[in-house]
Amino acid sequence: MNLQEYKFEGDGFETDTVLLQEAHDRGFYNGHTPYNKLFSDLFFKGGNIKFKEGLDEAFLSRAVGYLHKCMRSFASKHQEKEAVSSLILSEVADIDE
Repeated sequence: MNLQEYKFEGDGFETDTVLLQEAHDRGFYNGHTPYNKLFSDLFFKGGNIKFKEGLDEAFLSRAVGYLHKCMRSFASKHQEKEAVSSLILSEVADIDE
């Protein structure tokens, strides 16, 4: 799946099953990746995201908007929220692995 082409439709509060499956396929569900760690740090401590250079602005706006809604949702299970958020972070965040 190419996330840059994904529309991120929906309110972000309910778990998007397409994104959840992609997150599962990429190892973010109950994962121990640098992006799962980044999610946990942002969720529990707050902070900022350093974005990758050269990202399409429209994609970045859609993805980060959805990410914010997803992380703030009380409707999704925490594991689902972490998986989907980590998936999105893997596409937009510039981190040292």
